[in-house]
Amino acid sequence: MRLTGRTSPAARLALVLLAVLALAVSMAPAIGDAARAATMRPIVFVHGFFGSGSQFQTQAKRFASNGYPADYVDFVDYDSLFTNESREDVITKLDRKIDEVRQRHGADKVDLAGHSMGTAISHEYLNSSAQRAAKVARYVNIDGMTATSPPGGVPTLAVWAEGRETASITGATNVHMNNESHVENASSPATFAAMYEFLTGERPRTTDVVAQSGQIQIAGKAVRFPSNVPPGNASIDVFQIDPATGRRTGQTPVTTMRVAADGSWGPFNGSGGAHYEFRLTRADTTQEHHLYFEPFRRTDLGVRLLSSDPGTGVDRLIQRSPNHVALLAYRNKEWWGDQGANGDRLTVNGVSVINEGTAPRDKRAIGLFVFDRFSDRRSNPGSSFGLFDTLPFMTATDVFLQASANASGTVTLETVQRGGTGRAVRLAIPNWPSSSHTVTVNFNDYAS
Repeated sequence: MRLTGRTSPAARLALVLLAVLALAVSMAPAIGDAARAATMRPIVFVHGFFGSGSQFQTQAKRFASNGYPADYVDFVDYDSLFTNESREDVITKLDRKIDEVRQRHGADKVDLAGHSMGTAISHEYLNSSAQRAAKVARYVNIDGMTATSPPGGVPTLAVWAEGRETASITGATNVHMNNESHVENASSPATFAAMYEFLTGERPRTTDVVAQSGQIQIAGKAVRFPSNVPPGNASIDVFQIDPATGRRTGQTPVTTMRVAADGSWGPFNGSGGAHYEFRLTRADTTQEHHLYFEPFRRTDLGVRLLSSDPGTGVDRLIQRSPNHVALLAYRNKEWWGDQGANGDRLTVNGVSVINEGTAPRDKRAIGLFVFDRFSDRRSNPGSSFGLFDTLPFMTATDVFLQASANASGTVTLETVQRGGTGRAVRLAIPNWPSSSHTVTVNFNDYAS
């Protein structure tokens, strides 16, 4: 619109006011985004017993799907058995992480979230001194400690899962999600929505993990389970694979990375829609560990490559042989095998392995070991066995999966996740012989 000499002063004033109004309207979304960004503080997450930073991996991507920078969520991995570090060591580690995150992002405070045992660590940290509590703007307590007041006087949201109907933190915002299980409570979309509104004062635009187009970044840590200590001298080769067969699409890795002294690796540039195999090799063992994932969908800086020490701990419970495959099916949401249509389905080469004998709801199993017990080429998929019945968050099933020396065959896993649309997710892997290869298949803890 152009003003001419023939336009009256009143008309010119009206046109100027209209132009100003149009500019203000056009700037409104930007102003809204700026105001939203001002409420976004970096978030530090503290995991629970036998856990790792991966328990908050999906939530980090949900925050990023709602406008948070991808690196605004960080994680504290620690030894929840307290054999390699004391509780005071962990509290000091948390304090260092909070200071590091504040400095990196130029923030005076962070938001803190803890799950299960991580809430005990968080309470201890916040109550230890006014100076430490002053570094935290808001705190999210996920299915963990109760208290008679918000820890450290910090504004608190307390989220509770099934069996905690009367649990509370006095003076906090308490939210009960009675149909969610313990680990699920840390990774669920409902918990994310409650957290987001508590931390920002607004409801999230979405609780989905929104796919990114183009290039994404992938990074994380390699750690020993369950101590979360670094693996030492180790390297990672990443291969893109054919999702139908699990075969590598090329002989050359997408990237090869040395694992840093603290276990960290990456980032590397990848695709949100690609299927990847991570091959972890360690100097202290000849075992190769192959870890497979569903597509990451968007930038993911919280990937955890969890690896047991061969011949020790949980690994001692697994029978190995050149004739059969041994794998772990893992996700940060409990497998429910006794809930009928309200449960989960998982088959391995067509054999149903999630059932009332392997994964009853009260077992809270997030990791299912599948291998040929006794190496007798027989399968008994209807029940768990041995120490797996007593270990937290773990279960096992006896299924013979034929291996080949050159891994020329395929093992196919297919799952339908409870709470979703009923869509089946299918992941295929080569049939690596368990005598020299360890396999982890990581499923998303959300249904898409």
